[in-house]
Amino acid sequence: MTQDQPIAPFDWFANQFTSKRREEFVARIYPYMKAYLKAGDRLVDLCCGAGSITVFLEEQGAQVTGIDLAPGLIALARQEATDRRAKADFVQANVLTYPLGEEVYDLAVCFGNAITDFPHQSFPQFRDRVFDALKPGGHFILEYIDGLTRVALMSEPKEVVEQGVDSQIVRRFIEYDPATSAYKMVYRRRSTNETYEAVEYVYVGPLIRLLMEVRFELVQSIRLDRSFMDVYLKRRAEPFL
Repeated sequence: MTQDQPIAPFDWFANQFTSKRREEFVARIYPYMKAYLKAGDRLVDLCCGAGSITVFLEEQGAQVTGIDLAPGLIALARQEATDRRAKADFVQANVLTYPLGEEVYDLAVCFGNAITDFPHQSFPQFRDRVFDALKPGGHFILEYIDGLTRVALMSEPKEVVEQGVDSQIVRRFIEYDPATSAYKMVYRRRSTNETYEAVEYVYVGPLIRLLMEVRFELVQSIRLDRSFMDVYLKRRAEPFL
């Protein structure tokens, strides 16, 4: 997630990001990922949540850093690493501003439809930071849900109740704004009656690929159960004439 979103709802739902809830997803994506992951590779997991995928990738032999803004999720990620005796480094930070370095990583990943946190005008900044952080020949794996499908699912029914860490959470769809390609939701924590408004942005595959193609080559797009996983290759820098 990024600074543009309220942190609290992510921490309220932290239980949904733990390894027990993510095992099936990890099992589904790994057969496609392993071709791009070698033992000893350096990897950054952007918007890593509670770290279940991060730790799994370390267990496959990678040296992994996970970055997320939500303190509750990072706390769970560090506990996950301790429980599984992992050495993954977890950083609480905004992925748009945290210094990733230059040509540090062999692979960057971003799962969980996290790009919906980025206004469209911020996505090129995100893309360019990933490009700079990857070594020549590095790959970027991006997983997302088709935005139009997600709006339809979120808007009907307009209100749903889910179980959070310590309270039921009511999520209500407010509206979709075609001018900004964004939709608004309100989360309410029943135990305290706290409410937060969140805005998410609609991304579809053709838009993502159009934004990415400036600096990356699409290697493959994989249809998962409810989402897509695109694999990109860092393009070689064009020589100055």
